[in-house]
Amino acid sequence: MATLTLVTSVYLSKAEALDVLSTALAAPWFIDDPSEVTLSLPEGVVLSIEVPKFGEDLPLTLDFHHEDATILARVVDDVATTISSTLGWRVERIP
Repeated sequence: MATLTLVTSVYLSKAEALDVLSTALAAPWFIDDPSEVTLSLPEGVVLSIEVPKFGEDLPLTLDFHHEDATILARVVDDVATTISSTLGWRVERIP
C-alpha cells in the first residue's frame, strides 16, 4: 500500500480535523473501526490522521493511502489544492 503525507499549518484535534476536512472535501467518514476513523476520498484513497503521542504540540498531519501510487499522487495533489484554497491552510508534502 502506497502512502503520502501532508503536514498542515494548523493545530486541531483529530475530531475537529475530521469534521472540517469531511465538509471541505465532501468526504464521508469511514467508521467501521471506531478507534481508527478515516475519510473516504475519490478513487478509493483513504485519509487518516495521526494523533501526536505524549502531548506533543505538532501541526496536523494527514496520511493518504492507496494501492496505486499514481492515483494516490493525483488525489493528494487535488486535496492539497482544495485545502489551501478552501480552508487557507498551508500544506507541505513529506517525501
